Amino acid sequence: MINYLLLVFAAILLAVNFCINKLYQKQAGTSLKAGFFFSALSGFCSAIIFFALNGFRASFSVYSIVMVICQSVLSMSYTLLGFRILKDSSMALYTLFLMTGGMTIPYLWGLLFLDEPFSWLRTAGLVVLICAVALSNVSKQRPGMKQLLMCVGVFVLNGFVSVVSKLHQIQTGYPTISTTEFVMYNGVVSFLIAGTAFLICKRKERKQTQEETSCVKKHVILPLIVVSAVIGGVSYMIQLFGATNLPATVLYPFLTGGSMICSTLAGIVIFREKPPKSVVISVCLCFVGTLMFL
Repeated sequence: MINYLLLVFAAILLAVNFCINKLYQKQAGTSLKAGFFFSALSGFCSAIIFFALNGFRASFSVYSIVMVICQSVLSMSYTLLGFRILKDSSMALYTLFLMTGGMTIPYLWGLLFLDEPFSWLRTAGLVVLICAVALSNVSKQRPGMKQLLMCVGVFVLNGFVSVVSKLHQIQTGYPTISTTEFVMYNGVVSFLIAGTAFLICKRKERKQTQEETSCVKKHVILPLIVVSAVIGGVSYMIQLFGATNLPATVLYPFLTGGSMICSTLAGIVIFREKPPKSVVISVCLCFVGTLMFL
């Protein structure tokens, strides 16, 4: 029971983090430079916080570092795509593709490569999820081809983030680092990669006018990034803990249903979003689909 309570908490934290990303996007925009800055500073804060939580100690594992690098690249890629998606679409649509990808791909991976048990009910749930995603694109407000391709990219990238997390947590053939250290190194790698990309973007960027520069409220942006680092890190630690104790066919569906419902409600209540009826129905179908996995 404690595992499921922790997952509910992780799902709520995920929804809160989506809201923070949306607020940051409203303040800083959706450019690559803004996205890289967010990833770099968030990674730096996360590394410092979890280094302290680990007692200012850090062990090392080649296998873990390789997995951290893979996951950081995948995570930053879908984060940058998410910035572009949220510019023109609702949190409901973004969360729909993000979380269903984070559930569907590890579910199939678990069946094909981890010898997790097959279930007709869970397979039916997967079909419901696929139908829900298809339904989200039949309204007059459906995303354009470019927007849809970005959504598919988010679906695939987040799916493989979940696969990497699971593979690291169940690895027994190589020495691995602790959950806290994994989050810490993830922050370090994100800071290095995104920070380098940010400096490259800044160097290539044309000089902005004073009016363009002043529209970015740094006193608002910096606290948002720090809070996002803390919330994202805690949520991710809980997910890693769950990956150790629960099969992928249960863990990720549970996170998916909870975070989609919470994020959609947050978008409607906090940002006054009005997602199309087809998207709302899709989210409800996804929730039903996730129940079929439990």
